[in-house]
Amino acid sequence: MKLLSILIFVLSTSVFAERFSMRDCTLLPVTDTVGHALGYRVYERLEEYLKDANWCDYKTTAPLLGIFSRYRERLSEHLKDPKVVRTVVNKLKVGSIFRIEMKFLVNKAEIQLEVLGENGIDLFLKEKSVIDSPTVESVSRKLISWFETYERSIPYDGQVLGVLGDQLTFKIAGNKKQGIGQNFEIIRFRSRRRHKLLNTVVEWNTESLADGKIFNVSEKQALGIVKVYASRQKLRAGDWVKLKPLLSPNLDGKGKFSETNKNQFGKLGKLSVNFKLGSSSVGTSPKAGSVKLTGLTYGVAVNGELWLTRKYFVKGEFSRSIGSLSKESGDPDLDSANISNGTLKIAGGYKYLPMGFFFGPQVDLYAGYASYSYDIERSDVDGFGANSISGLMIGIGGSMPLERGFRIIAHGEIIPFSKFKDEDDIFGSEENSSSLNFKLGAEYKHAPTVTLNGAIEVTNNSAKTKGSISEVTYRDTMLSIGALFSF
Repeated sequence: MKLLSILIFVLSTSVFAERFSMRDCTLLPVTDTVGHALGYRVYERLEEYLKDANWCDYKTTAPLLGIFSRYRERLSEHLKDPKVVRTVVNKLKVGSIFRIEMKFLVNKAEIQLEVLGENGIDLFLKEKSVIDSPTVESVSRKLISWFETYERSIPYDGQVLGVLGDQLTFKIAGNKKQGIGQNFEIIRFRSRRRHKLLNTVVEWNTESLADGKIFNVSEKQALGIVKVYASRQKLRAGDWVKLKPLLSPNLDGKGKFSETNKNQFGKLGKLSVNFKLGSSSVGTSPKAGSVKLTGLTYGVAVNGELWLTRKYFVKGEFSRSIGSLSKESGDPDLDSANISNGTLKIAGGYKYLPMGFFFGPQVDLYAGYASYSYDIERSDVDGFGANSISGLMIGIGGSMPLERGFRIIAHGEIIPFSKFKDEDDIFGSEENSSSLNFKLGAEYKHAPTVTLNGAIEVTNNSAKTKGSISEVTYRDTMLSIGALFSF
């Protein structure tokens, strides 16, 4: 039974070790032997450094400080428990955990840093030193120098986020020089070798899988294409990326891009212009019986999206369509009527990017204002005229890559508390109204800044009223074809 327990533990830690990146880090509370007075100030100084450090995506333990405070008297002992470390890892999703302990002697302080893996057992770095006349700055400087030593020992520059054929997206440490045309290598972790006496990890056994080249970059992310495969194994999320020297860097002195690349995708936003053609219908319910007109309409739609950050955006849409409708059912006073439709939308939202900005699925959650206006050749008997449905709109949309260059797109929107406005006073007061819009289509990236798109869009709007004409419904099914420009 004991042997079985050991095997289960070993297996669980080996699986555990591959979940998170070593470049996602956190700092445990700094413990000392003088009531944590100096330790807390050192913690604040180190946390400030890690937040600004480009090589590490720092996750603060502030949400867990309330839990740590319960064990204040024996905090140092609890922080040495692998189960406690794994709890922190599960909450913060980090692969490097910094644990610091300070012991005070007469006019001296012994400081120790341990960098732990996410299983709470693997030891990536262990350093110890004695500092005379310790101060917050002197202790912090020594610890920061050890942090930088650890960063140089991390065996990769980034990790793959997603793979589609020969194309992949990967996350890169912010302190690494990166540029379009730069070569990289994809490697896969196999095992690690520990020092027999110190028990620290001293060697990483890896396998080379492929070589590729970067053809687009973003903040801490890059889009690359594989040129040569060194193995038959498929690339996957989590594989390691090692950048090769940048031969012609377009960088400033700090290793950052000094100029905006004109073909760089997604710096500010996008604008699309589309031609729309389809079928429209309007139905009403006058006393003489329900009537319905249908016909062909056509028009133009302009859509814009501006990214405030990589995850937050504002968007807008304006469209106009015109056409002529003819009798389909009932006995309308007008057998045909001209129609003009308009749409106005303004919204803001959040973009969920599970595999990065360049690649993989993108899900948009947004809300704002939407208005659908209709102007039909007036007939008081039939209930035709000028009116609109508007209100607070909420929507969800997204896209999914199919193969290189192609994406499918889908959007759905509703106005849950819409308002019907009767411009010509034909219908009387409103009882309730509804609005639903759905779009399904595809995009093809024709050039770095130009994407061709097409979609089928269905819009259903209706209102019930207390007047003699108790209901009006609008339905539009449109084919939209156009181009999207990134800027």
